[in-house]
Amino acid sequence: MSQIFEERFIQYLQNLQTDRGKMATLRKGLIDSQAQATWPLLSRFVDFDKPYQIKTIQTVAGLFAHHPKAVDYGNIGSLCFQLLDSDEKQKLASGESGTISRNFQYALAANNDEILPRVRRLIFRAKANEKVICVNYVQLTTDLLAWNNSFKKEKIKLAWGKEFWKVHADKDSDEAEEVVSND
Repeated sequence: MSQIFEERFIQYLQNLQTDRGKMATLRKGLIDSQAQATWPLLSRFVDFDKPYQIKTIQTVAGLFAHHPKAVDYGNIGSLCFQLLDSDEKQKLASGESGTISRNFQYALAANNDEILPRVRRLIFRAKANEKVICVNYVQLTTDLLAWNNSFKKEKIKLAWGKEFWKVHADKDSDEAEEVVSND
């Protein structure tokens, strides 16, 4: 699949955004016993011979129906970084973990379809956050569809980690430059 597929998929979801009934149906994609209700809306985007793809498309559509605040930049790593409060940022700076960083690392450790409920938890946190945290659903779809490929998954994990820990890397490099210049 190409990025064009994901863009068309998210554009389709955005076009459904004003239809409350269809959005309610898409939310059923997050409930295993009701997920088949989404098939009439999502059938053009799924290959029914690929259960992981179906579950991924249903999950992204359900998440979008719950939290349709979308952006065209970032990934789960940057979303999780935005979820950090100042206390947890301080913990991270000193090498400790807080709730968000543990949930993020838990997502990074996911195998195959374990990633779907872990990402779902993070998106729900973004929705519940007092500052509106938007989601790059195109990138999320791309990443989740590729998660079953071990080579691609490692690249995705690195990209997520780079976005999550980038501020700390910048701070550390500044401190390293100070030490070098002081010598």
